[in-house]
Amino acid sequence: MSETVSQTLQGSRVTLVPMNLDFVDAITEVFQDARISETTTVPHPYTRDMAVEHLSRSEESWKNGNADWAILSAKNQRFLGRLEFWRGQRDPKSAEVGYFIRTDAWGEGFMTEALGLAVDFAFDQMDVTRIDWYCHVENWGSWKPAWRNGFKREGIRRRAEGPDLWQASLLVTDTREPKTPWDGPGAGQGPALDPSRPGKLVEQFHRTYSMPVRLGTGALPTIDYERLNMRMSLIREEFAELMGAVYGPVARSLVEEATEKAVDGDDHTRDLIETADALADLVYVIYGMAIESGIDLDAVLAEVQASNLSKLMPDGSVKLREDGKVLKGPNFFVPNIARALGVDQG
Repeated sequence: MSETVSQTLQGSRVTLVPMNLDFVDAITEVFQDARISETTTVPHPYTRDMAVEHLSRSEESWKNGNADWAILSAKNQRFLGRLEFWRGQRDPKSAEVGYFIRTDAWGEGFMTEALGLAVDFAFDQMDVTRIDWYCHVENWGSWKPAWRNGFKREGIRRRAEGPDLWQASLLVTDTREPKTPWDGPGAGQGPALDPSRPGKLVEQFHRTYSMPVRLGTGALPTIDYERLNMRMSLIREEFAELMGAVYGPVARSLVEEATEKAVDGDDHTRDLIETADALADLVYVIYGMAIESGIDLDAVLAEVQASNLSKLMPDGSVKLREDGKVLKGPNFFVPNIARALGVDQG
């Protein structure tokens, strides 16, 4: 493994200095706050001897192709935190990033700049093409700087012991800007979910807008309920939209006319098994088309979810169509599909 040449990185608000034993007392003092241990692997209580043992390995870490910095305030050189890269074991062209910042500096934006400086260094000087990031699920403070620097969340890494982890990555070819709308506190749309689990996204939508959720209640499956026609009308609308997008407006009109006639011919046959099979097949072939078309449907779903959850009225109430469909409130925003696809909106 080639050695990483240690460098000091200078930003407008932070300075990244290669970690060394001079920071033993500073890091020991910061780790007396138990809140850092709640979302990291740092033990609590934390002793000075632990800091000496840990920081004494920093120089060797650089020699092994990794990187390790103390984050200082550019204004007064106050110790703020630490940022490290560990070279990937399976893929030496990748690196995992880890960081923390002292609790009295949370929310100040220091880590966003520090991470940006470090990412530039990793791509330019460490010759990596992918940076991996992990944190405890719903550790929004850790996710915010990664999100701002263009990291893309890829799902949840399950663990048999300890909390599950969000996982995200940034490629050398990625733009350095958010890939999705902010989905954490202050977004006004509930907690973020894994977009590769669409069922959970839709359940979140139903619970947010007080819509029926039968699954998981213990009640038997059924397709004999009051809102069935509304559910089918939504499928008809979206299918017609897809036909129009692919084949043009005439095709869309033909589908709309044909499905209206099909509903008029309802003989009240309600085959639960065939319905479940058809719904599963629809999901399967839709994902198949997306995969073959190069459409990252999980990324698109994240955009659509953020948009859907912006439909609430300012007072938190829900505006419904006569058939029960949720209508858009004044704060609604359209999903940025072009951003999800990584294509030029122009």
